[in-house]
This record gives sequence, structure tokens and C-alpha cells, in this order.
Amino acid sequence: MTFNITTKNLDTFKSAFIAALLAYIFVYGFELTHFTLSIDEEPLDNFLQTLSAGRWGHALLRHYVLPEPYAPFFTTALSIIILSLSAATSSIYIGLNKLQSISFVIMLAALPQLAYQLEFSNQADTVSLSFLLSVVALFMIEKMSVIRASAFIMLTVVSLSVYQSIFLYAATLTCIRITTDAIKGQIIFRQALKKIFVFSLLITLSLIINSFLAKWTALYFDVTISNYLTSMIGWGKRDVYEVLKSVLIFMRDYLTFKSAYGINAFPFVLLSLITIIILSIKRKRGAPLIILMGFATLLSGFLLNFAIGSGMPPRAMTQIPLVFAGLFAAALVISRVRYIGLIISIIFLCIGSAASNKLFYSDFMAREADQNLSNQIITTIYNNIPNFDEKVTPVFFYGSYSPLNSWKIPSADVFGSSFFDWDGGNNRRMYMYLSTANLIKLKEPNEIQVKNSIVAAKDMPSWPNRNSIKIFDGVVVVKLSDKLSPYNR
Repeated sequence: MTFNITTKNLDTFKSAFIAALLAYIFVYGFELTHFTLSIDEEPLDNFLQTLSAGRWGHALLRHYVLPEPYAPFFTTALSIIILSLSAATSSIYIGLNKLQSISFVIMLAALPQLAYQLEFSNQADTVSLSFLLSVVALFMIEKMSVIRASAFIMLTVVSLSVYQSIFLYAATLTCIRITTDAIKGQIIFRQALKKIFVFSLLITLSLIINSFLAKWTALYFDVTISNYLTSMIGWGKRDVYEVLKSVLIFMRDYLTFKSAYGINAFPFVLLSLITIIILSIKRKRGAPLIILMGFATLLSGFLLNFAIGSGMPPRAMTQIPLVFAGLFAAALVISRVRYIGLIISIIFLCIGSAASNKLFYSDFMAREADQNLSNQIITTIYNNIPNFDEKVTPVFFYGSYSPLNSWKIPSADVFGSSFFDWDGGNNRRMYMYLSTANLIKLKEPNEIQVKNSIVAAKDMPSWPNRNSIKIFDGVVVVKLSDKLSPYNR
């Protein structure tokens, strides 16, 4: 199948883009209109941190082009526009007609895994751009040449420089494309293997180049690369059987309604796969390749888990919505149904919108609770210590505290969490939250003062007892609980 810019393609792209834009606004409308400070959004400068994480492209984009760390409304709006472009471009790549494309992009938005990305505004727009670049890169290798291969590598490296795992999104999209081409009789086994081989080879080269550039950029800015990614690797740390078992259990949870909140519709992807298998067997022609690539598409959603040998937080499962929507689109292609697919996608969109907006509202209510707790603590400090001066007197928080949040959802990762509870009560997070939220800018104690405050706090009562706030050797100690965070020792 070749891709020429035709009036038909442009019309399909426009329709898919508009449908995707409306769908994403419907799913992420609360975050778009109610900016909420979430966990990890409290720092106002992430440049060195993202360089340390190997995300040099993100760091440079934020430093020179996009607002650092984000701009309320603008960042989410830009993310949604870029995601819509990416969705529409994906539908063109896999060769869908107008109605199929609209159903596909709606299903892509309907599984709100991206809520776990858009929650972090400090990366939402750059990650969306990474998706788009990875999709555009695939068009470069439809007709192979040195120039096209180089363009693919360049686009992929830029995508990797923003978010390292997004290349797997392109891997899933490749599997979906081969599946739909096999259904249409436009590809045979040998051609499919060649496509996979070329993609894998060029991706490997891109990963090597990106790794070199990440290290060089970090060295240029005198930043040490962190071990955040390598610390997640399970291979070599546990028995091979245990690693595989944990990954398969993780995969099983995603297929048995036990995944993170909002992604629980994913098991319905099995109905799409069963439809593809049954109909391909009935028609016989190309059935082995269609079935094989259908399973490959499903498994591609968990490539990262098999690669590193462990489960991943929901924000890292970027291929899951694509697997969900891609197999649904392939089922539409093979069954040749029309409006039924659109109706089904709209039903799932409503379910996904309800889940996503509830997630963001739980975060909104968490900040309401944090602000209420902060005001109580600040008031108590001034009441207990009348001569307290926030610019002169350091404050140390011992332990953690989780204020009431009736909207907090179990199995929702960071959503609905308190800055006073995350990381077991990390003082750095609390200081930055209080400052970023314009509540109070506290002076931090030095290392010796921290050690003395820890000793003094052990015999104190815990919050909400008002005697949990006292001054020792010139440091205000706020004891939130008996359990001390490892980040504060």
C-alpha cells in the first residue's frame, strides 16, 4: 500500500482530526478547564532533573521553546491538539477509510491511559509531540532509501529524546498496519518479516544514537545520568522464572479488569481479537498471518514489561490505548461493519470520559484537602510560636499525614494523593508545594538541624494534636506521624 496525498486522504485526515479533538476534550475536559497542581508538578524548574533522566530533548524544548515547567490550560490544550494530530495520522498510516478512522480515534481516546500522562503537565505536551514524531517517522520507511531511512532515524531520535519508551508505540502501530494489510490481502508473510526487520534495525540504530546524545548533553551541562530506568530492570536481579511470572501476572491483570482505574475496559480488546480470528478463519485467505499479527499486536502492548522484566506504572503503558483501538479498527476492517463500530466507540468514549474526569477531580479534591491542612498547620505554628518568622526560622516535618479525601480512588496511582503523604512525607515536596501553591515559603533546616529535630520529634504527639508543633533549638518541628520518611533521614 502506498501513501499519496490525495483529496480522499486529506478529507479522511480532517474528519479523524476533528473527531479525535472532540473526543480528547470530552475525556480530559476537567483537567483542561481546572488546572490542578499534581504530584511531581511542584518544582518550577525541571531542566537538570530531566537531563539526568536522559530526556535531553524534553529538557531543551522546555528550556528554549515551551514554557518551563508548564502553563495552565495552554499546556493541556496543546497536548490535546498534538494527540489529535497523532491519532489522525495513525489512522491514515494503517489505511482506514473515513468512518473507520473516526471510530478508531474515538476508541483511542476512550481508554484514558493518557490521563496518567496528562496529570503531569511538566511533560504532557512534549510526550504528545513524541507520539506524533514516532508516527510520522513510520511514513518515511514505506519506500526505502538512504534519505528516508535517515529521516526515520532523525525523527525517532527526537522522539526518544523526549520519552524513551515511545518507540514501542510505533512498534504497535506497525503490527496493526501489517494486520490490516493482511486482512486486505496487501501483504504476505515475507514482506511482513522484511518490514519488521527493517523497523527493528532502524530502531536499534536510533536507540544507540539517542543514548550517545543523552550522555553527551548531560556531560555538556555537567549533569550525572540517574539510574532511574536501570533500577526498574528485573532481569539479573531475580530468578528468570520469577521475572517471567511477575510479567505474566501483570499482563493477566490488564486482561482481567484488575489494571489501574480507568483502564479497566482494556479486556474488551479480546472480543476484537476473537472477531478477527473467527472471520479470518472463515475466509481462509491470509488467515495465519492475520491471526499471528493480531496476537503480536496484543503482546506489543507489553513489550516494555518483557524487555525490562517487571511491571510498570500506568503512565508508562503508552501502547495500551493503541492496542485497544487498533485491534478494534482491524475488526471493523475484516467485518466490514459501518455504523455499529461508531456506536460502540461512542459508548466506550462515555465510559472513559467518566473515569478520566473522576480521576482528575480526585486530584482537585486532594489539593483542596492539602490546602485546608496547610492553613491549619500554618495557623497553629503562629499560635504556638508567636514570634515565628518564616524567613528566619527553619521548619522540619517529621512523618507523613494523609488528609481526608472522600474522592480518592483505589488503584489510581498518583491521582488523589497528598503532598503531605507521598514518599512517606518528603520534606522537599512539602516545601515546594507550599511555595508553588503560594501558601508560605518556608526556610529549610540544615543537616545538623535535621538530625536534632528527628531526635526531638520522637517523643512528641502527632498531628492533629496541636502540641505536635513545637520549637527546638531554633527549628520549628511539625510531627505529622511516627513513621519517618527515608527521604528525610
